[in-house]
Amino acid sequence: AVVSTQSTGEEVEFTTPVDILRRGGVGVTVCSIDDSADPVAGRCGIKISPDCSISEITSSDTVYDLVFVPGGLAAAEAYAASKIVGDIFRRHNDLGKIVAAICASPIAFNVHKINHGRKATCYPALAVRLDGNYSYSSDPVVVDGNMVTSRGPGTAFAYGLKLLELLCGKQSSDKVAADMLYQ
Repeated sequence: AVVSTQSTGEEVEFTTPVDILRRGGVGVTVCSIDDSADPVAGRCGIKISPDCSISEITSSDTVYDLVFVPGGLAAAEAYAASKIVGDIFRRHNDLGKIVAAICASPIAFNVHKINHGRKATCYPALAVRLDGNYSYSSDPVVVDGNMVTSRGPGTAFAYGLKLLELLCGKQSSDKVAADMLYQ
């Protein structure tokens, strides 16, 4: 799996799914959309250390089973404005790999024209920014084909568990949930 991080991103939406996936045995590469692997400070000032820059991801032929981004409005707008992020999403989507976004970041799917016409969710106040290109749902986590979307910080746990389930099966997801005392 690969997750992109951006300064001002929502830390809970980054750390929770990454933690759940790693507990479930999924290798997760953290890349920065800046052309640097320097630590980035999230929305609340928590520093995240990327493994690499996004240019390192695009310069390799590596295909990931999952590409996902956390939210935070400024971060989501950066993902939406990034041609490289759009290219990564389109490439993996075209290969049938899981593409996922939480909170404000489904707006990047819209801008990059990822799976228009499918069911999706996002932070409620930003639903208008999906421009009617998706069938909006208020469910905490929405899976439609290979696309996964979620609403915000409070749904990050369910989102991470759903990503793990899609990659490793329900038994793996249930075990991690039980081990973490998730109810």
